[in-house]
Amino acid sequence: MNQPSLNEYQMRPRYKFSNERTAAELRSSLKQALSSDANWPLQYKDTHGHLIFSYKKKDRHTWSPEMDLNLEEQAEGGTLIRVLIGPAAGIWTFFMFLYTICILIAAGSFVLSYSQYVLNKTIWGFWLLPIAVLGAVAVYLAGLYGKSRAIPQMIFLKKFFDAALPKSVLLEGDLRKV
Repeated sequence: MNQPSLNEYQMRPRYKFSNERTAAELRSSLKQALSSDANWPLQYKDTHGHLIFSYKKKDRHTWSPEMDLNLEEQAEGGTLIRVLIGPAAGIWTFFMFLYTICILIAAGSFVLSYSQYVLNKTIWGFWLLPIAVLGAVAVYLAGLYGKSRAIPQMIFLKKFFDAALPKSVLLEGDLRKV
């Protein structure tokens, strides 16, 4: 069996499922699936209607993904399940911060260079632009590395979901992506 390439996996795959059971029954099934084995690597927290599944400290590394489930009861019966599998919020925020820094350096480079040009000074501000580009490329490559480290755990989270909530019907998303 061929292993899918890194590009076939999304960084933050999103799915939407429907299930005929109520949200309370689904929560119970998920909690029961977690408590069945003390050596199970997953833990969960229930915050503001979201169930967030993450790896326990001993199985977690910097790039470990989390699975965020949002269960919405439907008026016609059943439950709509929204699933997001992605990096922990702290990692995601850190990467967005680094990209923002690179963008600000690039913008500052243009402003400084234009000011130097208008004032007929030596234009050295453009030298900041390659630094910003190299920084953005480094952040991108670090993200690819993290993505490659996270793929096995992303697949495990998806398999856990499938086993804990059978008979869930896929409404949106590409299951080949994880």
